[in-house]
Amino acid sequence: MHTVSTAVATLALAASSLIPAAHPTTAHTSAKAPLLACKGPACNGLTPEEGGCADNADTLDARNLAGATVELRYKAACRAAWVRVHGPVGTVGTVANTANPQNTYETRIDRGSDAHSRMVNDMDLKAAACMTVPGAGTVCTDWK
Repeated sequence: MHTVSTAVATLALAASSLIPAAHPTTAHTSAKAPLLACKGPACNGLTPEEGGCADNADTLDARNLAGATVELRYKAACRAAWVRVHGPVGTVGTVANTANPQNTYETRIDRGSDAHSRMVNDMDLKAAACMTVPGAGTVCTDWK
């Protein structure tokens, strides 16, 4: 079993190595949310919009690096978390939970200045997010 510090290191390594995510990246979309929001494991792999979790979500933790920001986003009703990054084109964000820190969802800013990932289950688990900024390095949130 991974310790939290090992899991954070694993998540940071995945972000800094730009390891391909388990699912394709997702930029913000204007998809209409379903009437009922997903919950916990049912949210895993969905976008916040697909799962009905995007509206009124909270930022549990945020970090800055070279003018860019990584946010660990969370919706209590959904019990799911995701990463949102604000920064230059090429910035990569990853999110993982403590159940399987190697299974990350990744997003990349390909145009514009922000992007968010698919969600991870956060029911009775903790999640963390990392961001890699081109030419500046990697920074991670705490596990929340």
